[in-house]
Amino acid sequence: MSELKTHWKKVFNKDYLGSHDLDEGKDLVATIDHIEIKEVKDTSGKAAKCNVAVFTTQIKPMILNVTNCKTIKKFSGSNYIEDWKNIPVTICSKEVQAFGESVEALRIRDKQPNMEKPELNPDHQAWGKAVEYLKKPNSTIGDILKRYKVSDVNQAKLQEAAI
Repeated sequence: MSELKTHWKKVFNKDYLGSHDLDEGKDLVATIDHIEIKEVKDTSGKAAKCNVAVFTTQIKPMILNVTNCKTIKKFSGSNYIEDWKNIPVTICSKEVQAFGESVEALRIRDKQPNMEKPELNPDHQAWGKAVEYLKKPNSTIGDILKRYKVSDVNQAKLQEAAI
């Protein structure tokens, strides 16, 4: 039987998710509810504005660095944080070089987890954005199907509304 151990950083009441919050060697799968812009202090106490992912489940929010923002942008297909909703992600702890030393940091894996997609229909809050998206050049229903389940009837309605 293995002994349960406590990471030294867990004794500090941190407001944000950290690598120490993940079980050793385990990933965390979560869905981003939305992104907030928050002013947070770095290790030196200097305040800076950051993108912070708030999740649909009861886990701490996660401060997003540039690398993680680029991954979420790839998943969402949008440069705009307001569009980074209902994005499933896998969070892992990874050793990286930062501030002249090797540290454990949170990273969002390049591959999205397989999760149940929400059903997109005319009553869904994202319906209007989906219609607007389809009005853009080079946009396809396939891009929407990467994030949502859409019935054949509602796919036809979407495409009709986008004309």
